[in-house]
Amino acid sequence: MNIDFYRNYIEIVELGTLSAAALSLHVAQSALSNQLKQFEEEYGTDLFVRASRRMELTEAGRILYKKAKDIIALVDAAHKEIEASIEGSQGCLRLGMTQAYPDLYMNNVLLQFQKENPRMRFEIFEESSLEILEQLRSGVIEIGIERNPDKLPPFLLAQVSMSERVYAYVKRDNPWIDMNAKSLDVCQLEKAPIAISRGIVDLFNDIFERVEISPRIVSISTSRSNPMMWAQAGVAIAIIRAGESEFADDPDCIRIPLESSDPVISKELETSRCVVTVRDTTLSAAAQRFVEFIRNYNSTK
Repeated sequence: MNIDFYRNYIEIVELGTLSAAALSLHVAQSALSNQLKQFEEEYGTDLFVRASRRMELTEAGRILYKKAKDIIALVDAAHKEIEASIEGSQGCLRLGMTQAYPDLYMNNVLLQFQKENPRMRFEIFEESSLEILEQLRSGVIEIGIERNPDKLPPFLLAQVSMSERVYAYVKRDNPWIDMNAKSLDVCQLEKAPIAISRGIVDLFNDIFERVEISPRIVSISTSRSNPMMWAQAGVAIAIIRAGESEFADDPDCIRIPLESSDPVISKELETSRCVVTVRDTTLSAAAQRFVEFIRNYNSTK
């Protein structure tokens, strides 16, 4: 049966007469009458009582009316979901994230997402956390990758959280720390030169002050590339914030998780970053698609 017949049937029921329904639908009344006869032949029963001026439903007519509405709702929902899927796979993803190169985790996320959505266009803004917040607020981007979800401003909603921690990344034949150690207390950094990214330098200056040590910071940079370069050259220990499986160790280097006998400091060394969106805002199909993708991707890691 033509899906439009169900739509027309609903219109007849709700307007009460063939003439009113024909006028509303811009079709001939005779055409609606023929459609109604086809329905009654299809279901083998009368659908209306025709004795009164207003067409009254029979019990069978009431059943068909309810089912017709369900059918139309399902068809409309299917169209909307397919349209959203097409729009999402062909749309534009506007994403902001801090500079954290190399970032194997986000590289893999974006490459896999692009593989599944080859017609997607990406607008990626690599900015500071504060700039990302402003871009979210102003609508320049729809999705931000931010750290410390417990400190997000009220207008943001954390959609997905990804666990991280702080590591010491160092050359294997270095003179400062034991390469067989399973973890490294921050106090053991006292005699070592340090290379660190700008995003965590304030945290570590505070930690060093609390544990009363004064390591020599030889380099502060925007991303992790520079600290890792110093570590790979054997010049310093790089302090890196990363996920457990975010990147493979260099054959000549190793990373060791940092810890502290102070539980407060230990907790500060366990960090996270999250996918954030503006609260109470409808996301584009592309953004919705990405949030769902990274949620599923993160749950498998």
